[in-house]
Amino acid sequence: MSLPDPLASRAVIVGTSKYLSMQDLPAVEENIKEFGKLLQSDDLWGLPASNCTVVSNPQINTDMLDPLHHAAKEARDTLIFYFAGHGLIHSTGNSLYLTLVGSTDAMYRSVSYEYVRTELRESRARRKIVILDCCYSGLAFGSMSGVDQPTEQLANSAALRGTYLMAAARDNETADAESDGLYTAFSGELINLIQNGIPGQPDLLDVDAIFTHAREALRDKGRPIPQKREEDFSGKIILFKNRAKEEIDKEHYGLVSDVEPGKIFLNRHALHEAKVHRPLQAGICGTAARGGAESIVVSGGYEDDEDYGDTIIYTGHGGRDPNTGKQVKDQSPTDPGNAALIKSVMTGLPVRVVRGSGGNKNFSPEFGYSYDGLFAVTEYWTKNQPGHHMVMQFRLEKIIDLDRLLTKQQMSQRQNYGRWEFVAGGLYSDRRLAAEIKNIYGHACQICGIVLEVPGGLKFASTVHIRSLELPHSGPDVKENMLCLCSNHRDLFKYGAITIEDDLKVVDQTDGEVISDLVSKHSISLEYIRYHREHHMAGQQQLLENLD
Repeated sequence: MSLPDPLASRAVIVGTSKYLSMQDLPAVEENIKEFGKLLQSDDLWGLPASNCTVVSNPQINTDMLDPLHHAAKEARDTLIFYFAGHGLIHSTGNSLYLTLVGSTDAMYRSVSYEYVRTELRESRARRKIVILDCCYSGLAFGSMSGVDQPTEQLANSAALRGTYLMAAARDNETADAESDGLYTAFSGELINLIQNGIPGQPDLLDVDAIFTHAREALRDKGRPIPQKREEDFSGKIILFKNRAKEEIDKEHYGLVSDVEPGKIFLNRHALHEAKVHRPLQAGICGTAARGGAESIVVSGGYEDDEDYGDTIIYTGHGGRDPNTGKQVKDQSPTDPGNAALIKSVMTGLPVRVVRGSGGNKNFSPEFGYSYDGLFAVTEYWTKNQPGHHMVMQFRLEKIIDLDRLLTKQQMSQRQNYGRWEFVAGGLYSDRRLAAEIKNIYGHACQICGIVLEVPGGLKFASTVHIRSLELPHSGPDVKENMLCLCSNHRDLFKYGAITIEDDLKVVDQTDGEVISDLVSKHSISLEYIRYHREHHMAGQQQLLENLD
């Protein structure tokens, strides 16, 4: 995927901030100035100034429609139309009207959106984006809304096949600006995301990612929720470079320095800044490829969630209508968030749990979000009730006082303690080494070659230390002392039912027969192989003698 060709793309940015008969909207003027700058910024997209028309305070229909007509004829790649100002709905129907400086309750003094729709429909541009930061005047002029016109009606009335439409309508509210006084609420969120980028997102941002993060930010602030309409995968239109591109730590599991369980965060931005939960919109952070979920947010978004305090039954991601919140299709184990949680079951990496105020009142904060410590994902299953869509569910169990179990030396070695896996009293193994060994063998057992796989295509295997880490063996936690095995051969090797010769022949100690050759793709120390063989062969001989 790549950015649209700026030479073959066009944008028309329209804003009406001054009115003769309606309340002025000074923030709209700042909206259109900044949108024009962002579109033309070389480190975001680089639309030539000649291809970006900014119309401030149109007096007559042609002030708005002529630039759109020319842009629609010239655009071959992407066509963008943005309008901010008052919006009106005709009393006899659902037709949307965009206001001019002299607009009143006489609809002929405004611009029918049908004219805009016609220009968009006739354009040969491959991709079209419409952003409408307006709502209805309705009952009272001087506000940007009407109490008896729902937001969704605007989206439906303005929708056009093959076009991604964002509609920010507010019900019975005045036109709010952000705290800095510059922009209207919806445009302010869009501008902030484009200016600063979206952490955790790819290098290039598509239009749907920008919209969904803006919607979540408005939801967090208690503002009415904007709507979108898209067809023909128009939400995947790449629009801007991501200024928040960052090198994400390969180890971001476990505890976060200076953040204690119970700490309250006002919003998602605060969680992100503290590195407790990095995404600004998604409820699951992390990927299967990197080892599993880093953190989750439990906020009552799914009716199947169950919160018992130290145990959480968490519903996976996907299948919900973004506007209604209702489940409209089955969830899939291949969804990135669900795949990450499944991988967490296999790796055992701890997951940070954040509770939102919309969750179980017995354990959730009264406002904002609370960080509630580390949990282990212990099990997953599917839930498919008659008449309902299938959802995936995960059991999370609280890990008690993990930080107190770690030695001071281990804590000083790494700021991020999630890499350590508890083995026995005072002993921890490095999860990264285990992951490296598994990747070398593609999760295939070095003895039988079997790859264990679960729905969704995730593979899992076990690692075992040839010379055990526990006393009295005190083996080292190094790759030369490790094997990648299936769960069956792991247990057989651990208890000495199989041993390995110096030539890497695998021997069944119950009958002395060679069962296979050990596959070796990494350096394996014969010292540890001999140690294991000597200790366990002696034990087997003693056991057989006693049985005789």
